Amino acid sequence: MKDKSCIFCHLESNEIVIEENGYYGKKCPNCNLIYTTPRPKLDEIIDFYGHDHSNISAQEHIEDKFVKQLYAKHNLNHMRHYVKGGTMLEIGAGAGYFLKIAKEYGYEVYGIELNEKQAIFIQNGLNVQCESTPLSDKSFGNKKFDIIYHCDVISHFYDPIAEFVKTKSKLNNNGYIIFETGNLSDVEKKYYKYLKHFQYPDHLFFFGDKNIKILLEQTGFELIKIYRYSILPQLYLLKLIRRFATFFNTNRTDVSPNLQSVNSQKGRFDKFIKNLYSYFFYLIRYKLGRIVPKHGRPQTIIVIARSK
Repeated sequence: MKDKSCIFCHLESNEIVIEENGYYGKKCPNCNLIYTTPRPKLDEIIDFYGHDHSNISAQEHIEDKFVKQLYAKHNLNHMRHYVKGGTMLEIGAGAGYFLKIAKEYGYEVYGIELNEKQAIFIQNGLNVQCESTPLSDKSFGNKKFDIIYHCDVISHFYDPIAEFVKTKSKLNNNGYIIFETGNLSDVEKKYYKYLKHFQYPDHLFFFGDKNIKILLEQTGFELIKIYRYSILPQLYLLKLIRRFATFFNTNRTDVSPNLQSVNSQKGRFDKFIKNLYSYFFYLIRYKLGRIVPKHGRPQTIIVIARSK
């Protein structure tokens, strides 16, 4: 484990904005990047995901088919405005449901997933080519892609600059990188109380507008558009649910803020109720979240950028 300064500005920060599980999130005074210290070594991170030790297990990803496909369709509808077909690679493909829907939409799809259990499920269960090693020039041979996509993955990259350089090298001319992530480095600290946990040490960096633009510029991408959705309404509601659950002394009150694994208070909701619950929060996240105020508040953002 070792400490790091800001990867963009090379400044060491004394401002600690997050403390969790023995790790600290320091905020760069220049570009606002939040970087984790101490930071695991690269081989530790690869081993961490390969042995299913992350905050959300492989089985949870596989079981969450309905909500994963729901979110996939939303993001693919944005994507089709820019590239209607062609070759697509997803990095950090999880259980592969985004790739499954993309394949149905006519894309030629490939996946990278470090978790071996999920990679096998993608390969055998979904019939999608998937590798379980990090992206490199050797990934899928000499194959290049029209789109490289990832969702809630950029915060996990050991070296985001190197990853984006590799991404550019695997894109066709004028290829697109499209990714979804949070904007935590732009969020006013008074809103942190609505985030139940920050998932350290899964997360290594938290981004915002300024440092994402720096990252794209440094690695040869042109920013095309950012779609923004406030997640504060769903965080308010989740906080109320946790209070309600605690009041009634339920067995499980840990409802994940990213809503990708939804459990009933007593583990008794059937599949229909679970899916209905997921759809309700999907509407709050992407429909209500698109129209409510966003400045300084927690958001999920979808970034569209093109290789120069």
